[in-house]
Amino acid sequence: MKKYSIKYILSNKNIYKKLINKIIIIQGWIKYYRNNIFIDINDGTSIKNLQVLIKDKKFLSIKKKINIGIPIKVIGILVYQKKNKNKIELIPNKIKIYKGYDLNYINNSILQNKYHKLSKLREEIYLRFRTNIFSTIIRIRSILFFEIHKFFYKNKYIYINTPIINKNNAEGAGEVFNITSLDSNNKNLKDLFNNEGKLTVSGQLELESSMYGLGKVYTFGPVFRAENSNTYKHLSEFWMLESEIMYYKLKDIINLAIKLIKYLLKKILIKCKDELFYLDQYHKKHNKFKDLNNRLKKIINNKFIKISYTNIIKLLKKEDNDIIKWGEDIGSIHEKIIFNNIFKKSLPIIIYNFPNKIKPFYMKRNKYNNTTKSIDILLPGVGEIIGGSERETSYKKLLKRIKKNKMNVKNINWYLNLRKLGKIYHSGFGLGVDRLIQFITGINNIRDVVPFPIYPGHI
Repeated sequence: MKKYSIKYILSNKNIYKKLINKIIIIQGWIKYYRNNIFIDINDGTSIKNLQVLIKDKKFLSIKKKINIGIPIKVIGILVYQKKNKNKIELIPNKIKIYKGYDLNYINNSILQNKYHKLSKLREEIYLRFRTNIFSTIIRIRSILFFEIHKFFYKNKYIYINTPIINKNNAEGAGEVFNITSLDSNNKNLKDLFNNEGKLTVSGQLELESSMYGLGKVYTFGPVFRAENSNTYKHLSEFWMLESEIMYYKLKDIINLAIKLIKYLLKKILIKCKDELFYLDQYHKKHNKFKDLNNRLKKIINNKFIKISYTNIIKLLKKEDNDIIKWGEDIGSIHEKIIFNNIFKKSLPIIIYNFPNKIKPFYMKRNKYNNTTKSIDILLPGVGEIIGGSERETSYKKLLKRIKKNKMNVKNINWYLNLRKLGKIYHSGFGLGVDRLIQFITGINNIRDVVPFPIYPGHI
């Protein structure tokens, strides 16, 4: 006898030759119990359940103990039921229900077989993984993370672990979490980080130093924002993919970003068919049918829309002259107008050449029009998922901007020293992976695509 996962049993094309009419072991938990004879068991490996048929009278005492959510082990014969829509079932020889569960707790939790809003699932965040909708999202997330690393590995990039704790705010803004080892009750202690330790907002600066020695690098990990943003697409902790490439211009970064997005969406279509089908049925039943497969295929098979910041501002002002001024950042309200009113093709939009004053100090400037050699890539429904630029190579220009932004020159002097190695032009970008998962799954709130979301008021 051998233990098998439910995914292996239900997805393996050769299962009929290998396991039908053989004794196997499965372990999981009871998902559904129907007609007093059917137990549906799930083990977390698949959105699908394996049906156990318990007709034998020897299981009368076991039936009294059966309840949704409790852990179970079944040893039995796997059979192929032609009369029942070619369904695979397990006919048990032995059933073991593991002890230690609290039935009152299970019956009053989100594990019960009824619809719960995603906001309700957040109230029992540690149990969400047992629900169909959240486990489906997490499987897609897992595949996406794996494919990100695979993409960069295939393209000969070096993976760099950039620090979570540092002294630098790469974005040059004030929305950072400061950390300390000081005991507030003992003022005589010295702070381990000299009162300058911060949770990273980006690994870019450290990534650039790696690039100077390795050429093509990327990092992938959590970053942090201390801004009090209670929106459907902001978190205090989120996952960022960042890449820096030597001798890349802005056009090269654009091409790389497009190639990456299309690659990832193709892989999701291939590897997450069951999950995408389930999500479509979920949206159709509880919200609005979104046809996720066709939405992803449309992006894969079409060119991205490309437009300058200046021209998108002109188009926005045609819609409403007072909605935005040149030099202001494009926010969620503008993104909705861009997708719903201006461009109605549901395709990604690349906006380039943003004004100097709304972009970080490290971005290279265009010569004449007060703009940066930068891009943002927007996706329908979630907005910006990628920001990138050519990087400034001039020591003097960087120093001037750092002082203008009142940044600590001492803390970032090492970054300036990289420019003493010569004006090696390079570019990079960052991808907010959680927002990409929002788009892939059609889930409206970013808090519902992250295993343990951190946001204002919630840790």
